[in-house]
Amino acid sequence: MKRPLLALTLALMLLVAGCNTATQDTSTTIEDTEAATSTATTVQTTTTATQTPTATQTTTSEPAKESCEYSGQGDDDIVQESGVCLGFDADQVYRNILEMTGSNVTQGPSIQSKSPEQTTPYTFDQFGFSNQSFQAVMGIAPEGTPSVYVAGYAQPQMNPDGGVEVNVVMRYIAKQDGSPAPGRTQNASEAEVTAAHEFLHAVQFYQGSQDRLASNLRSDGVNLANVETSLIEGSAVYFESEYQERYMGKEAASRSVESWANSSAFSMYTLGPYVMGERYTKFRVNSTAEFEKLYDNPAVTMEQIMHNKMPDEDLPKNLTVEQGSDSVWNQYSKSTKGELFLRSSLRAEVSGELAAAGAEGWGADRLMQFQNTSYAESYKYGYGWTVRFDNASEKEEFVDIYQQWLDNRGTEQNGVYAMDEEHNYRMVDIDSETVVILAGHENFVTQATATGNNSHVTITMTDSKQAGSVQADDDGEDTRVVVDQQAATRVVA
Repeated sequence: MKRPLLALTLALMLLVAGCNTATQDTSTTIEDTEAATSTATTVQTTTTATQTPTATQTTTSEPAKESCEYSGQGDDDIVQESGVCLGFDADQVYRNILEMTGSNVTQGPSIQSKSPEQTTPYTFDQFGFSNQSFQAVMGIAPEGTPSVYVAGYAQPQMNPDGGVEVNVVMRYIAKQDGSPAPGRTQNASEAEVTAAHEFLHAVQFYQGSQDRLASNLRSDGVNLANVETSLIEGSAVYFESEYQERYMGKEAASRSVESWANSSAFSMYTLGPYVMGERYTKFRVNSTAEFEKLYDNPAVTMEQIMHNKMPDEDLPKNLTVEQGSDSVWNQYSKSTKGELFLRSSLRAEVSGELAAAGAEGWGADRLMQFQNTSYAESYKYGYGWTVRFDNASEKEEFVDIYQQWLDNRGTEQNGVYAMDEEHNYRMVDIDSETVVILAGHENFVTQATATGNNSHVTITMTDSKQAGSVQADDDGEDTRVVVDQQAATRVVA
């Protein structure tokens, strides 16, 4: 049965913290719209329909309606507006997007606009970030308390008859009468670009584009959540750029890959599907009217998206990972993280250039999460991350760069690099193309073993300290591609 992909589209603005190579100009080029502040960058992301706005994210009263040239209440208007004045003709913007898509959609969304006073900021936990996650353990975490700017989202609702209604919410909209407003705002030009992005998502919902993409994602694909987000959001970001050139008289400037490549680890991972997704969209299509071409034959991995490769190119290498039968900790989940995650985690402790070099040549990976429930005071977590590279030289390059990561990350003792009780790391050399990274609680990192060969690895949590690296088994290469990737799920930012 085809699953419904009813998604909210969020626009996040992140202050890039600790970016020691980017100037204020380069930090804003990731956005390519007029940034509200000189250091802010913007990203749009898609999340599950279950992550609907809560009472803390919405207002309880309708914002006062100011006098507005663009009321959206005309008899021939396809978009119905409410809230503060947007400062542009939302109905015309939507018709422009329909023209760009070549769509025969006749429905239009409703759009509600909120002023800064009527907008409650989102928090990082509402985007699914947790300090206990493997993402955080590997350094893909916000530094301090970065500003999060949710500029808008598109929310579909399925009707009993099977039809879809879409509501777009625009947030932090500056008043057009020039009166001051607290905090960050979107001026009319910025808000128009945001609306163009969200209206493309509305067309996707009306046409069932996301359902079609989900049904076409290949069963042998990996890290499919990031792939799916990159294709959905990459096309919307592509539309932003083309819309500004075609209808706003601005150059169609793509989001800056260079700025993204030198941003913080957290920004790199969050922005990756949008920056690289836009570039991949341009690689695959010749015009905006072809944006759904990617959904009929989607990419299989983030590696393909990040290096502009077709779905049949550079497929994942054989890799299976299992828990040892005598493991004293429970393995409770498996997943594939992909090249974007690998590159972002490296960026936490090395330069953007080294992070790119260390991640390139990714061939496959499997993350096993372990949990010990025998401790009364709290659960303990450990992570065994097996990464296989395309060849021995790519693997050796990664090992050299990851060693720098370890040296920068923690204090070494007997091959274990420690930051604190919950942040420990050890690298195990498995074979010519494969390594295992043990991370997490100190008990797991110091007591786990990893054995195997390039295509098959076993990770076991023992009840005694381990010393040094573990010897590899003989390489019994398998010609069968074995991937037990879980079904793709919607991304929670």
